[in-house]
Amino acid sequence: MTQGAQSMAFLMFLSTIPIIGVTGYVLQNRDRPGARGLLLCLVGMVGWSLMLLLLTWPSAVLPVHMNITGRFTFQTLVAVGWPLFVVEYLRREQIHVSQRLLVGVLIIPLSSIVLAATNPLHYLIIDPATPANPAGISEFVLRPWYYVHIAYASTLAMLPIGLLISDFRGAHGIHRRQLLLLMAGWAIGFPGALQTHLFRNIELIPLYIDFTPTTFLITASLWGLALNRYELLNLVPVSRRTAVEILGDPVMTVRQSGVVVDMNQAAKDVFNIDKDPVGVSTENLFAEYPQLQAVIDEDTAPTELTVTQHGEKREFIPQTEAVRQGNQQVGTVIVFRDITQLRKRETDLELLNGIFARVFRHNFRNKLNIINGYAALVESNDTADEHTSEIKEIKQASQQLLAHSEKATDLRKLIRNNQQQQEHNISEIVQTHVERLSDNTPATIETTIEQKITVSGHPLIETVIKELFENAIEHHTGDSPPHLIVTVQTEGNNGIVSIEDDGPGIDGDEVTPLTTRTETALSHGSGVGLWLVEYAIRNSNGSFSITDATTLGGSCVTIQLPIAKAVETEH
Repeated sequence: MTQGAQSMAFLMFLSTIPIIGVTGYVLQNRDRPGARGLLLCLVGMVGWSLMLLLLTWPSAVLPVHMNITGRFTFQTLVAVGWPLFVVEYLRREQIHVSQRLLVGVLIIPLSSIVLAATNPLHYLIIDPATPANPAGISEFVLRPWYYVHIAYASTLAMLPIGLLISDFRGAHGIHRRQLLLLMAGWAIGFPGALQTHLFRNIELIPLYIDFTPTTFLITASLWGLALNRYELLNLVPVSRRTAVEILGDPVMTVRQSGVVVDMNQAAKDVFNIDKDPVGVSTENLFAEYPQLQAVIDEDTAPTELTVTQHGEKREFIPQTEAVRQGNQQVGTVIVFRDITQLRKRETDLELLNGIFARVFRHNFRNKLNIINGYAALVESNDTADEHTSEIKEIKQASQQLLAHSEKATDLRKLIRNNQQQQEHNISEIVQTHVERLSDNTPATIETTIEQKITVSGHPLIETVIKELFENAIEHHTGDSPPHLIVTVQTEGNNGIVSIEDDGPGIDGDEVTPLTTRTETALSHGSGVGLWLVEYAIRNSNGSFSITDATTLGGSCVTIQLPIAKAVETEH
């Protein structure tokens, strides 16, 4: 037995070494929330293990009641440190423990320590029949107060696990892994501390066997993993809390009962709240904001909320997200997206849009009609044909400006109705424009048109295709008639229209603004036609590209549009 007891004591000693290492790491970070409680737990585990080592050693080192006194002291550190750690970890702040609460928590453990030290006077902890040099706790003859101490310490150890389980239900990512490691460590260490008493009635197990230090080693290892790999004292939910605090948008959390649980500084500023709102009913807190109560009630939440702050109106879009524990909703997180500047810009754009429409629809067109009228008058009076070329230039410029005006109007309609979608038979649309150009121009047009291709796109898709044809014809140079190769085909779930010409190609200054979606003094398009095409195709969930023509040497313009869903279903 002596050799076995020595081996057991040596194993206990080895088990404390890694725990001391974890304790040193926590000591270096003792200013972090949760570190104080965790430090008490680890120091308690080390001291508890050493007391068991001295008790297990074959020869007596301390009187039994003094060994119990030391063990009760270290058990108290664990029993008090564990709930302190859990509360600070979940709150992510060091808490102030009032003197009254501290006395209330420690009165039974301190009584146990005093009673253990004075046990020979009253024997409330262990019976006189306990051997002077027991092989282990299994040989103790226990008295009533020993059970009181164990029951109280066990209660303190079990209560915090409910808080961890509650937090675990809504945890994600690293935070969830942290909680798993904490609870796994507790699930091993807590039963391990009681296993000696469970072995008391098993005769096959030697009396000196006590695996409490070994279970503490496993517990400390799991917690050390949470500390080092998952930054237990550093990252989550500290970063989440910080992100909410620095967020410019108001954020608050409300229980199902209508009581505020949390609120960031932005929300306090917007709703002019000076006192701590936590625990206050929303009906009392937001009495001046009746609209807000509708936001808290998800079923009747308004799409927008107007709040007056320092005499200025601010617009918000409230977004709500349920907070759940398991399948039960326990609260609601409300984020108020500040759209004040967005609404102001929308108002300004609407004003500019109205001016734009009025200028192009009326003023611009009226002036062009006047120019055309005077050009016709000059032409009729120019009997000697002295100004034929000048009049032709005036008419062409006027027609181009009028065409730009019409395209700009189409572009305005496109922007105002960019969410509308409808079906288009691009095979018929392309065929119609090919026939029109063949009848009215000397252009040579080669076609490969797959029939009955119906796509989904913006209502102006037909205008887009017309613009592509006109662009290919109008920008043609040279003495020979324009030559086009037109292809309409399907590829996967898309319909594709490709128009290749033999013209000079589209200048890079025309293409760059489309790809960068910017207009600058050095990079700009000469008109709105290509903008109309690009914007309509993009708002049809399609694509638009301009490349060099491989066959005719000019440009190749390709648009790709999704096949209409009804047609997809048929196939």
